[in-house]
Amino acid sequence: MVLEAEPDRISFFKQYFSVIILAANILVFIWQLMDPTGNMHIEAAFVPAEFFAGEKLWTIFTSMFMHGDFVHIIMNMWFFLVITDNCEHAMGHILYLITYFASGIFATLLHAWSTVFIPFWGVTYAQFIPSLGASGAIFGLMAVYAILYPKNKFYILGGTYMRRISAGYFIITYFITELMYAFFSFELTGTAHFAHVGGFVAGAIIAGIFKAARRPSSQKKNV
Repeated sequence: MVLEAEPDRISFFKQYFSVIILAANILVFIWQLMDPTGNMHIEAAFVPAEFFAGEKLWTIFTSMFMHGDFVHIIMNMWFFLVITDNCEHAMGHILYLITYFASGIFATLLHAWSTVFIPFWGVTYAQFIPSLGASGAIFGLMAVYAILYPKNKFYILGGTYMRRISAGYFIITYFITELMYAFFSFELTGTAHFAHVGGFVAGAIIAGIFKAARRPSSQKKNV
């Protein structure tokens, strides 16, 4: 479990796209639960083999709002709630929305290509596994948070106590762990780790450009 250690006085409900995205994920999950076949509308998930065949390309977007079970959506939306308001508040509504979708799309595409270029297991099997979840887009927001708010503090549940660490340290460590999983375990864990890596990279690039672009204006104000 992750919590912000200090109140930042940023109202979540004033971050309009964050509210819409949260609501969309919940509504889509309810729609999945109502699938009369009991398959959670898996036909709307992203399958790399279908993508490379030019089929069901729309699943690049629909899969970003789907989840496999209650644990999956709770974990994703919990971390989304922790970081999203800061990101939208800092970047502005439009750039935030662009970042969210760019991270999610790049995450899905990197996952798809990883099933081709990783020579073992993926070529024959992973291309046909449906992938779904907001994790790729959320990893993009994690990169944004780490770059714009690296000194913010998180409380991390460690065993029987809460550990207080910097957001930058936690998020970078998390990313390195995902990177290692992506290359050394690939699909064996049942998680699309390359999607997490792709989302993080996309978010980091956008946040890095945004931070560099706004630095001169803030310096002028201080002169």
